[in-house]
Amino acid sequence: MIDTDFDLLCEGMNPTEAKRLRKILAEWCSGDENSFPVQLALLTKAQWRAVAHLPHVPRDSQIQWQQDQASHRARFSEIFNSAMDDARRLASDSKKLLDAVQADHRRQIAAQSQSATEAMDGRLKKFDMTLLGYNDVINGVAHQICSKTLELESVSKDIHDQLKEGADSWNRAKSDFNMARMKYKQLKKG
Repeated sequence: MIDTDFDLLCEGMNPTEAKRLRKILAEWCSGDENSFPVQLALLTKAQWRAVAHLPHVPRDSQIQWQQDQASHRARFSEIFNSAMDDARRLASDSKKLLDAVQADHRRQIAAQSQSATEAMDGRLKKFDMTLLGYNDVINGVAHQICSKTLELESVSKDIHDQLKEGADSWNRAKSDFNMARMKYKQLKKG
């Protein structure tokens, strides 16, 4: 008599165990949609689909994070450069104005005679008032610079928060992946 695969599988078993194995195999292979081979194939197909999707999640998260970082860097650089341009322009305008006022006062003083001290005193008071005005302008510039600095701090805080959020998201995805891997190992063992 020729040995079949089933006979080789049952080699060394007692007849009761072989009969039970034959019944289990017959139930599994009966073609029912709830049979073991069909359920195993469906489970395996679903697992392969899930596993195939997992490598895309970290890569897509990393790409999005890099894009966000590039946009934050560009925004930060733009705001910082704008603040620096404003500060340079205001400083340059203030210096030009101050130089023009000083040159004007020098011409006026040189043109006057020394006997007109009262007129000169009046002009010096006017000059002091002008300097006070420039002081106000300089304080305004300092206030604008402080305002821009606060904006920069706000942007850097946003960048920090988004970096932290991205790291948390990455850690959650990694944790979920590890949990899924552990479940898969447990299902595989069980």
